[in-house]
Amino acid sequence: MRPRPGESCAHRRSTASSPSISTAAAITRRCCGRWPTSNSSCAPSGPTSAPACPRRESPEVAQVRSVAIYVPCLQAGGAERVAAVLATGLHRAGVATTLIVDAERPENRGFVAAGVTMVVLGGGHADNTRRLARWLRANGPDIAMAIDAPASVKLAAAKMLARGRTRIVLSYHGHAGIVRGRLGNAAFRLAFLLTRFADRTVCVSEGLARRLVEDWRASAARIESIPNPIPVEHAHAAADAADLATRPPTIVAVGRLVPEKGYDSLIRALTLLPGDVRLTILGDGPERPALQRAADEAGVAGQVSLPGFAEPWPAYGAARVFALSSISESFGNVVVEALASGLPVVATDCGGPGEILDRGRYGTLVPVGDSAALAAGLGAALADPGDPAFRVARAASYAVPQIVERYLDLFERVIAG
Repeated sequence: MRPRPGESCAHRRSTASSPSISTAAAITRRCCGRWPTSNSSCAPSGPTSAPACPRRESPEVAQVRSVAIYVPCLQAGGAERVAAVLATGLHRAGVATTLIVDAERPENRGFVAAGVTMVVLGGGHADNTRRLARWLRANGPDIAMAIDAPASVKLAAAKMLARGRTRIVLSYHGHAGIVRGRLGNAAFRLAFLLTRFADRTVCVSEGLARRLVEDWRASAARIESIPNPIPVEHAHAAADAADLATRPPTIVAVGRLVPEKGYDSLIRALTLLPGDVRLTILGDGPERPALQRAADEAGVAGQVSLPGFAEPWPAYGAARVFALSSISESFGNVVVEALASGLPVVATDCGGPGEILDRGRYGTLVPVGDSAALAAGLGAALADPGDPAFRVARAASYAVPQIVERYLDLFERVIAG
């Protein structure tokens, strides 16, 4: 065995007659998106052959030749981006990779490499679960992996319907309190059964794995913690502390505009900072009107910018400090992105970010909901951003090739039994 190196999508039920699996096969295509871009077009194409990977030709390890990754869609979101990035990373490691979605969404398509085959199932939950089962039975990949809790329920159901030999790996990317929808909630209520039925279950942080075992009686023996792969090569890291210190006093935050991100607390913290400090929050969501109103009432509307969903790298490159004010985060992709950009990170101690920051070694942790502590941390980071090299080195441990290697090791052990 190779040694290791160092919101769910909303689905509309079709009112037309359900297409057969041959229809789903007919719309199978190879995505033409390039890794660095956020927009790409797709054209019909034939089956994908994975590129050769000489280090995987050793007969001493169980070979992973084909992997299917299932995620409901590629909407804007951390788990959805992980699905796209992981599919691309596996393909580049020499694995024939298929990315299966229920519905087309464009936001994260740019992270899907040209060699990854895409299958769009279509239909509502029942229809696309049956189509997923037929696809598994017809194609028989070595491994099928579900990304996040709702997809895990459907992949487990599809595996039972398919009755095939494909090994399945489920995954949890969020705590029970923030997972939306009946399927997401069911994934936690059924964790005792799902984690024993699946060949393995992946949690994106040690804390989430502990919660799944302690609160939901999941099988500790069949759970592994693997952090998310982050395309840190996109970052344009600050050159040094002087580079950061000469930037305008701007704080950047990135995430959906939803209550669990705690942006109301971040706006309150902004009011406690002296001078003309600016706050940019990238993302969109139902809390936009409430946040705009909060900024108006606090008298900082002119200092707060809500530009909507956008690729975050330019914003990281223009900011002096990154803030995360979440109530709960199982991992925190944006924390790694900020570290890769060399930014000092001030984050609430809400789960995954504490692991990424190594309990405060690589950034500042403050209590959840404590605007005064958040303001104090932000003020200190704005005054003295520190050396970015230390933070960039930490982010490198979450780079896509390193995390893909951990997944390959897991898949090989699953195949070997």
